[in-house]
Amino acid sequence: MTILEKDDIQGLLIRGHGNLSSASYLLYTFTDPAKAKFFLQEIIPKVTTASEKPEEQALQIALTYEGLAFLKLPPPLLSSFCREFKEGMSEIQRQFILGDTGENAPQNWTWGEKNIHLMLMVFGKDLEKLESTLSQIKILTASFQVELLHTLPTGMLHAQKEHFGFRDDISRPIIRELLKEVPGDTAGTFPAGEFIMGYKNLYDEYAPSPTVPDVLDKEGKLPYHPDDATLKDLGKNGTYLVFRQMEQKVHAFWQYMRAQSSDKASAIALASKMVGRWPDGSPLTLCPNQPDPNLSEANDFGFWNEDKAGLKCPIGSHIRRTNPRDHLVTENTQKDSTEMAAKHRMIRKGRPYGPPVTPELKPEEMLDSMEDDRERGLHFICMVTDIRRQFEFVQNNWVNFHKFGGLENDADPIIGNHYQDESRKTNEFSIPKYPVRRKLNNLPNFTIIKGGAYFFFPGIRALQYMANYD
Repeated sequence: MTILEKDDIQGLLIRGHGNLSSASYLLYTFTDPAKAKFFLQEIIPKVTTASEKPEEQALQIALTYEGLAFLKLPPPLLSSFCREFKEGMSEIQRQFILGDTGENAPQNWTWGEKNIHLMLMVFGKDLEKLESTLSQIKILTASFQVELLHTLPTGMLHAQKEHFGFRDDISRPIIRELLKEVPGDTAGTFPAGEFIMGYKNLYDEYAPSPTVPDVLDKEGKLPYHPDDATLKDLGKNGTYLVFRQMEQKVHAFWQYMRAQSSDKASAIALASKMVGRWPDGSPLTLCPNQPDPNLSEANDFGFWNEDKAGLKCPIGSHIRRTNPRDHLVTENTQKDSTEMAAKHRMIRKGRPYGPPVTPELKPEEMLDSMEDDRERGLHFICMVTDIRRQFEFVQNNWVNFHKFGGLENDADPIIGNHYQDESRKTNEFSIPKYPVRRKLNNLPNFTIIKGGAYFFFPGIRALQYMANYD
């Protein structure tokens, strides 16, 4: 069995640092290539690796393509990165692919990839520890003229919920190499290469990875690429990190549910139809009529046999779009659907930001809450080795595609861009029901993109190579 090189992997790839409740994401620009490399040399020893189990604090580092280019790294290295990473999230064609048009268009964002070179992700066991670490980082960045552009504070909400009041982060891919024993039935588990470069993926191939010609690794810091002995594997033990700041329109969400419903209970049931789970996390496929606390973390279910028509959990619901599991209308068999869906999974590491509408995020209370002007939302973060096959495919073909699953004018009801004035209409939500389905119209955008970027999340040896390349 393949052994992961945890000493060379940044910790966030393996752990969520969930015990470190306070965090902040810091976005920087370099001002001088030489000073930037000296800064990296100083910060690398402080980076938390996957072999550690931090109890007090953690630090992780990621760079944009613009940041790598600013470091004046060799052209063969820069050209070896994937097209999506090099072009960036806000590239014109990519805006269409991701649904970043209208009010989600990059020109309306608070921040984007332009001028952002580096992200430091800082975690602390509490706010006091976080502030102490941030003070140390401030001194270090100032001494090397690394300029802070944006600070994105983040944290945890009550009972692992997101701002709409639903339990989040239940469905997590399991990396086989992290198991003590590989199960005979590998369903639900994934080879490391789906999420970590330098290892084999579901195609039994080594994940695509940036490389360096052997002659340019003069100090021999990097491992050889397994498919080409003339190249060194810069990506080994790294990944691509997709970051999107998504503002959540919580009051608009619950006001819409109330307007379409006769009472609070039916409003909550409607919201649950859109999500695909009840607020406590229990899946509609297993308990369609009311939540079951015993199933609040249930994730061992499919749709092919249990709910092919979507009478329990609508086909266009958020959880069916982002992870169709064993039922894709376009696939002929349950096995085909399962294999297809598996090839587009991502490891999510996001955290909410902003104050909750109500302390315990109970939908019954949020339905009665007064609208405020506080911004709140989700820092969506996922890690993939193939941006196009994993993240962009899901966004384009499942989240925003208005014909998904045989639907007509529906995008993801929660995170989709609900076009109303553009060339195609995506502001409907269909609820299968016998004998006649229910169709809702004029869905507003419940989430708005405020910023985003593609980052390279390197292994430790790759960071050392980039910091010392001359």
